Amino acid sequence: RSSWARKMKERQERKLVRDLARQLQEGKQREREEKKRRREENLKRRLENERKAEIVQVV
Repeated sequence: RSSWARKMKERQERKLVRDLARQLQEGKQREREEKKRRREENLKRRLENERKAEIVQVV
C-alpha cells in the first residue's frame, strides 16, 4: 500500500516536471517568434523610411 502511494506520488511529480519543462519550451518559442516578428517589422519600417527619404531627396 505504501509503495503504491509512493509510486503515484513519483508519477505525479514526474508529470509536474514534464509540464514545467513544456511551459518553459513554449515560453522560449513564443519569445523567439516575437523577436522574429519585431525584427521583420523593423526591417520593413526601415525600408519604408529609406523609400520616403529617396522621394524627399528627388523633390
